[in-house]
Amino acid sequence: MYFFVFLAGITFFKIILSPYFPLIGDEAYYWLWSKHPALSYIDHPPMIAYVNFIISALFGNSEAAIRLTAIFIVTAVAGIIYLTGKELYDRRSGQLAAVIFSLLPLFFGGGFFLVPQMLLFLFWSWSFYLIIRIIKTKNPDYWYCLGVTAGLGFLSDYVMALFFIGTLIFLAVNPETRFWFKKAAPYAAVIISLVIFSPVIIWNLSFGFTPLFYWGGKMGAGPRLADNLLNFFGLQMLLYTPVIFLATIFMVLREKKSKMLKIYSAVVFLPFLLISPIMNVGGHWPAAAYLPAILNSPRLKKAVFALAIFLALIVNGLGLGYYAFFYPTPVELQGREFTINKNLPQYIKGVTPGAGKTYYLGNDLGILGLVAFHGHVPVNMAPRRLRQVDLWGKLEIRRGDNVIYFALNETPLLEKLKPLFIKVKLEPQKRLFNKDADLPNKLQIFICETFRGGNLP
Repeated sequence: MYFFVFLAGITFFKIILSPYFPLIGDEAYYWLWSKHPALSYIDHPPMIAYVNFIISALFGNSEAAIRLTAIFIVTAVAGIIYLTGKELYDRRSGQLAAVIFSLLPLFFGGGFFLVPQMLLFLFWSWSFYLIIRIIKTKNPDYWYCLGVTAGLGFLSDYVMALFFIGTLIFLAVNPETRFWFKKAAPYAAVIISLVIFSPVIIWNLSFGFTPLFYWGGKMGAGPRLADNLLNFFGLQMLLYTPVIFLATIFMVLREKKSKMLKIYSAVVFLPFLLISPIMNVGGHWPAAAYLPAILNSPRLKKAVFALAIFLALIVNGLGLGYYAFFYPTPVELQGREFTINKNLPQYIKGVTPGAGKTYYLGNDLGILGLVAFHGHVPVNMAPRRLRQVDLWGKLEIRRGDNVIYFALNETPLLEKLKPLFIKVKLEPQKRLFNKDADLPNKLQIFICETFRGGNLP
């Protein structure tokens, strides 16, 4: 009873706080994907676009609906973790695992935001629960359900491929599960997953596996070994607490009681650890590696478990206080920071020149999404800035046309624009607000009238 009160309470608490969490750039960019339906996208598979498409179809252009969807996904994952812990150990263990999951900074604070990794974690945790049911019951019907959840996970993020690898390794090294290789159900599950994932395969074949070059380019972009390693270890301890981080390392290196937990943690943690020296790994990318340690956390000593809760509450309190209440809003926006975005369509209409066609450009994927979401205008980028935007259509600006250019932290842009237009004006006031990438202070808006010709920067 107390557990369900906790779960309802923390969900309600997040809903109350959600208006203080305006749409971030990544969320707006993924929302923009839903306005350009495709079988897949360069950065990620298309599930996040499908979810945003459904949200928009049901609730319109609603920031609140996006925020509530993210919150309820995290609540659903907590419920799955409870059921999984109950299957692994007992009811109390499931409850405690769900509590610590709900309080870990990545899932408490990060759980406000609708991004692909949250969808991945939903389907990964669901698939992990089904694997446990398969082991306990030996019921082949669960394999067909697993095919669906794993396929949806793969449709959410390429990291789900590691789940397939982990499952293969576990079935192979565990004598009690090898008999499944002689059964049809696991192979049927793989086929179901591939059918669900097939749009991404078709898209990649059509575009020459562009995502491989996209992510490969990030890995080869001048590694800074010391900085990247420090960033990796620092973020992991901050987002998952040092207790769960060290418990995961112990599980990967020393765990002997449960091959299953060890394998499913290692197949995610080790690849990201190996690439961390040559690539700036996002703190949320290896989130699935921590699921076994979260499930096993009730087995920790009470003092260690309590320390994890304490550290999580400290980080959550500081982060929540800063983000929700103490964010340094520019003086000219104070008191209207949560209403200014609603005025963006009116502002855009007012500065759009009457003569010639006007294009609305951004220099950053997040800015592009935010302008489209709040401004209700079609957006674009200068050619070759972002491959994904290039795929949506070529920008064909002609002499006499105009550009409203939203630029984030690109100081020389004004000097590059002046020779291309008869008139270029810098907007003196702040017109867009969120709490991501210091946007209120770094965003500039250029009103560019009457294009002369040349290459847009």
